[in-house]
This record gives sequence, C-alpha cells and structure tokens, in this order.
Amino acid sequence: MNIYRPIINNILEESSLLEEIDEFRKEGITIENKRFSKIEEIDLNAEEVEFEKCIFENCKITGSFEKATFHDVIFDNCDFSNCLFTESSFIRVEIKNSKFVGCNFIEARVYHFSSRETIFKYANFSNTSLEEMIFEDSDLSNSSFEESKLKHIYFEKSNLTQALLYRTKLNGIDLSTCEIQGIVTSIEDIKGLTVNNFQAIELSKLLGLTIK
Repeated sequence: MNIYRPIINNILEESSLLEEIDEFRKEGITIENKRFSKIEEIDLNAEEVEFEKCIFENCKITGSFEKATFHDVIFDNCDFSNCLFTESSFIRVEIKNSKFVGCNFIEARVYHFSSRETIFKYANFSNTSLEEMIFEDSDLSNSSFEESKLKHIYFEKSNLTQALLYRTKLNGIDLSTCEIQGIVTSIEDIKGLTVNNFQAIELSKLLGLTIK
C-alpha cells in the first residue's frame, strides 16, 4: 500500500468559503492554504472551483462541486451528503469521520485517496477512475461502482452490503474483512477477488449453487 497523504502547511488562514469562491470566479486563482471551519451552506455552487492545500472541518454543505479540483485536501468531521462531484478530481485527499451519503462521483478522477470512518451510503462512483485508494471502517452500503476502473484499491473493515460492482473488474482486490451481503456483481467481474470462507458461500449464488 503506497497511498500518499495530503501535503498541507502547518499554518492555514481561516477564511470564508463563499468569499473565496467569489474571488475564484473573478480572478481564477486557486483557493490555497485555507481552513474552512464550522461552515453551513445550502445549494452551494462551487462548480469548477480549484482547492489546494485546504482543510474543511466541522462543515455541513450541500450543493454542486461538479468539475471541481481537490488537491492536497482534508475533510474532517464534515457532512457533504447529496453533493455533486461529477467529473471532479481528487488528488491526495483524506476524508475522516464524515458523511458523503448519496453523493454523485460519476466520471470523477480519484488518485491517492483515503477514507476512514466515513459514510458513503448510496454514493455513486460509476464510470470513475480510482487509483491508490483505501476505504477503512467506512460504510459503502448500496453504493455503486458500475463500470469503474479500480487500481490498487483497498477495502478494510468496510460495509459493502448491497453495493453494485457490475462491469468493474475486481481482480487483485481483497474484501475478506468487509460485509458484502447482497453485493451485485458478475462471475466475470469477481475473477481474482479475495474473500473469506463465509463470503465465498455468499458469492456462490452467482454460480447458481445451493450449499447445504
């Protein structure tokens, strides 16, 4: 496992998210070296905005980050549920103890990304490119990874109950510490997948087997 953590300066400037986005719209300058704390926004428009070396902590935000860029960014104890991250880029991003329920990550690019104790229930990662990434103690139940490209992805003690991993190659992935009841995939997709004995019984249903 060789996942790089975000590189962030020790001293960040506390700032207003709305003011920074407005300045980005006017000047086109990347939002950099900022700390956003205890911010609550509804229907935020941050489409195509670029964040670099920033921290979001204790924030509750809904809205659109479509085609946005997050480079060396940390989300700590945040709630971004139902936000749109379509076609966004995440490079060296860390999310911990947060909620991203129902978020749309379709066609996003994710590279060196770590999630710990975070809820991604009903999140949509379809048609995404995911590389060097770990989900640790995270809830991905009912999430979708349809037709996604996975490379060096790690799932540790995470919940993938009723997750959709269809037309997504799982070769080299280890789900042996995860919950996978009701997972939706195919025989072709699970070739090379590592599971434990109990999970193998669950996946045997794909073969039409009845085990007594």
